[in-house]
Amino acid sequence: MMPGCERRRAFMPEIQNRERNPLGRTVRLLTWMAEHDAQDFGVRELAAAVDMAPSTTHRSLGALEEEGLVSSDPKNGRYRLSLGFYRLALRGARRAPLVELATPLLQEAARAGEETSQLAVYGALEQSVLFLSEVVPNRRLQARSRLYRWLPLTSTAAGLAVLSLLDPAALVAAFSESANPPSGSELAEALQTVRERGFATVRGAREEGCVELAVPFRSVDGRPGGALGFAVPEARFTQKLEQALGRLLVVQAGKLESRLRDPVARAS
Repeated sequence: MMPGCERRRAFMPEIQNRERNPLGRTVRLLTWMAEHDAQDFGVRELAAAVDMAPSTTHRSLGALEEEGLVSSDPKNGRYRLSLGFYRLALRGARRAPLVELATPLLQEAARAGEETSQLAVYGALEQSVLFLSEVVPNRRLQARSRLYRWLPLTSTAAGLAVLSLLDPAALVAAFSESANPPSGSELAEALQTVRERGFATVRGAREEGCVELAVPFRSVDGRPGGALGFAVPEARFTQKLEQALGRLLVVQAGKLESRLRDPVARAS
């Protein structure tokens, strides 16, 4: 038997197991569609993306459509996530314990600081941060964030804040995963500044004309959990405002850690 055939046979059980697992198929399809920006997707495109046969993909999409989680265009046969999926995702996100505990603190921060307050979580496996929620003040000029996307730790204030808590091994791993990381000396200097001040500041890394501030917090097990932050229009940003917002974030992050450690608060 040719070596190529041997390799193909070796992978067959894994492929067949994936094909026979309907729950796994639906999760992979929904995850892939949710993480990509296109408005709709073709069956063959999705099949190639999640490594399934087109016929299997079509059956899985049909099941998802029956449950109201995707919809198809009768003219071109392309699929998109439905309003039912977004309703389910948003309701679930609002019920997440961390979001529930952090939301009142974000609201306090937005009122006191009069800037957009943010909650980001740290994914240790992804070596990234993801913005889960924000509270926007009633001001004409606002800075906003893109929610629900994994972002490199070295590209955001929230990421730098988390990096300041990581042990050396995790720090090296996160640095190696970044697409365009700063030099080692630049990162070391930035993290030292974060540790000394208690908060990170990044200008225009994700959105031009936006300044981000962030303070890390630890989860209930003591590991880095994420960061609380502000997004500020650069036109309004001053050193005095930076210091005031940084101090406010330190206070709010401390409150969040206390709530995370409180079993009554977590259960309520």
